Amino acid sequence: MQSQHHFSLRVPESGKADTASFSIGIPLSQGLCYVHQPLQCKRNDNQLVKCAFTPLAWWPDHSVKWLLLEGHTPVAGINESQFWVEPKQTAAIKVNQEHVASLESESTISLTTCNWACQLSKTTLFDGYFMLAGKRWTFSFNSQFTGEFSEYHSSLTDWHVEPKYCDQPDGSPAFIHLALYYELSAGRPDLAPIKLQVKLGFEPALGLARITTTITNTNPAEHNGGTWDLGDPRSVFIDNMSLSISSEQAYAAIQVSPDTANVSINLDGHLWQRASGGSRWDSPNHVNHARELSIHDPATHFIVDGITQQAPARPEPAALLTSQNVQLSVSPDRFWQNFPTSLAAEPGKISWSMFKAEPGLSVELQPGEQKTHSAIIQAKSDTVAKAAIANATISADWLTATGVFPRLSAHLLNDPLQSLISEGLDGPSSFFAKREAIDEYGWRHFGDLYADHETDGYTGDTLFTSHYNNQYDPLLGFLKQWLISGDQRWRELADDLARHIIDIDIYHTELDKPEYNQGLFWHTDHYLPAETATHRTYSRHHKGNAYQDHAGGGGPGGQHCYTTGLQLYYFLTGCQAAQQAVLGLTDWITTVYEGDDTLFGLLLSYKNRHRIDLKNISTGTYPLDRGTANYVMALLDSFEITNDLQYLQQVSYIIRHTVSPDDDIAETRNLDNVENCWFYTVFLQAVCRYLDIQSVVGKNQDYYYAVACLVHYAHWMADNEYPYLEKPDILEYPNQTWSAQDLRKVAVLSIAATYTSEDNALRFRAKAAEIKHYVVNAISGSNEKHYTRILALLMQNYGIDTIECATSPTVVETAGKFPVSIQRDKGWQGYVFHVIKRLSVKREWQQLQKRVPALRRKLS
Repeated sequence: MQSQHHFSLRVPESGKADTASFSIGIPLSQGLCYVHQPLQCKRNDNQLVKCAFTPLAWWPDHSVKWLLLEGHTPVAGINESQFWVEPKQTAAIKVNQEHVASLESESTISLTTCNWACQLSKTTLFDGYFMLAGKRWTFSFNSQFTGEFSEYHSSLTDWHVEPKYCDQPDGSPAFIHLALYYELSAGRPDLAPIKLQVKLGFEPALGLARITTTITNTNPAEHNGGTWDLGDPRSVFIDNMSLSISSEQAYAAIQVSPDTANVSINLDGHLWQRASGGSRWDSPNHVNHARELSIHDPATHFIVDGITQQAPARPEPAALLTSQNVQLSVSPDRFWQNFPTSLAAEPGKISWSMFKAEPGLSVELQPGEQKTHSAIIQAKSDTVAKAAIANATISADWLTATGVFPRLSAHLLNDPLQSLISEGLDGPSSFFAKREAIDEYGWRHFGDLYADHETDGYTGDTLFTSHYNNQYDPLLGFLKQWLISGDQRWRELADDLARHIIDIDIYHTELDKPEYNQGLFWHTDHYLPAETATHRTYSRHHKGNAYQDHAGGGGPGGQHCYTTGLQLYYFLTGCQAAQQAVLGLTDWITTVYEGDDTLFGLLLSYKNRHRIDLKNISTGTYPLDRGTANYVMALLDSFEITNDLQYLQQVSYIIRHTVSPDDDIAETRNLDNVENCWFYTVFLQAVCRYLDIQSVVGKNQDYYYAVACLVHYAHWMADNEYPYLEKPDILEYPNQTWSAQDLRKVAVLSIAATYTSEDNALRFRAKAAEIKHYVVNAISGSNEKHYTRILALLMQNYGIDTIECATSPTVVETAGKFPVSIQRDKGWQGYVFHVIKRLSVKREWQQLQKRVPALRRKLS
């Protein structure tokens, strides 16, 4: 057995299952495994684990950096076992892998292996059958829309199947991933189609399948006056959207919770979740476009054969069909949390409604919005092992040893701020308790965080609702906490938030302004309730002049772009939607700063050349602020996913056109103007991240240039920085958010200390320690310490000094490693040439229509 394990598994109620199914992405040390090498997964009782391996990221030497494991293993002894991956020491067993046979006709697609089959209709919306536990199960899809999509034409636009293998004796795939893509067209030229994506993941040997559906309204919003309210003319209104599974002469039942008995259905049964079951079910969160509550009846309805049955307010149900000693169950994920949902059953048929609206209260899917639902389908029989889904936890020691995430270590648990962060799990102000405070449940809201800091000073009688929309990347914070602590509740928060960000917070359209498309929406506007803007920042019901410099309108912007949590989530789960979100957000923020390569975009960039938050096309320089930092971080995240050096080269270009080791900081940067310049530290943190990555890829001129810039600014910080709240008079709102932001200075100084002489390192670390001491005392003694924004900032920025304090500084000599006189591009000449080179009248016209909605409407 090797000395260090990679991960462990836990199975709740293990006595009810024989086999555990699991999926986890794990990091690997550079040079440990290569794609061409046969791999194996083992546990410390020396059992081999049946496992399929998918590389997700690579080191510069082309060894595997992140590896997705999908496997299953006996439950016996699993909670005491440790697991690891290694190259096979002996030659791989020759197994003739059976490919998935496919046969496509005009009307159907048929897929088969020796122990599995599936047939799909090409002419109807998600209709066909699949085989599990040796039995055929028929499925069909039903939808009821109100308004323009009440009648639609559906088409299967694409599909693909991906088998994965575990060297099974018969050569059959252990996992079969099937993806289907549909378009639902209303037949109006001014309405883009609804997109429906259905993904099915089968484990035939265990009788398991997971189904995931994603419905997307690809239309652009009107956003008149920069407001984004419910009631948009291109919204899609859904009364019902359901999946049915049937088998002739099968008995039907509903189980409302895992610890309750099945309730048999003779005629029909219906479990309908209309609200969260919480005490604040009537929260303003749940108003519709008319500012009226969209819930008339909050009760959980469970009616069987016409008789009302008792049911918990928050059920965790399953619908079941039993036929010929085979029982099939459908168990929706987060059933009550994603209301309105339902399960229905009748002899021979069960149905799961992802959306089930009350009469007259249709669910409104806004333009650019999507929603994903998933469920576990399991078939049990005498010939199929009883399976359970295991929770995997990565070894914190192994994570540190791999070096994939510098300065992420279990030693963070010893940081003095850890106790404050841990309160996010327990107590009256935990993230779970905050969900209850404003009923942050329902299909649109669940997973998001309550922006309770916006209530500071609020004295009204009504419930103040505000949505956080991942500001300062709490998704990254949750995942870091899970990795270092192993506490599954952090992973639960991360799973829920990741799904929410991907679905609701990102603007899923290509038909709006290029600087909006696929962008991330801001949090609710400061000091204002969400009203009917839900997760779209600005509402027409918001009062003007809510605070100094109040804008009161707009769309996605580069100052609010957070991709690192999504990147890490992809590596840990293999979630392709997270991967696509990172790459899409990177494309979006690139457009924000570099333009859309059209003449109109060029004119707009010239018009905005003096805006302090955008690139100056005349000088080619970028603002020293958090937007540029977000741009850099997104490029770095995309590089780590793709290994495409163009992303890294663009980061180098941005750094050279933002800061210089020759900057006269005191005279030109105006960093004493804290309100307008505090976020220079965010950019320096992005430079630190770049150095971590570039040092592994190769130390070139760009690397040494960035080191020189970092150390240059660290010298100024050591001489001039202080805790922000020591000078409250120069701050508009002197609250503890400023103390949390001070941690950025601690991080920059602590990392800069590792690149310089011992004397400089002592000075940098002394300043960092001084500021850290202030932060710990200030926040620990504050009644603001439980606020979401405070906790998000702590999770994102704390502990760098704790990790680096024992690191010996190493002088990085930068003299002579890059040109003394840095020649910056002037910017506009090259951009003009680039635009002219790509000039297309058709594209210019298309982009103009996107930018001018009135023109688009007139032409439609």
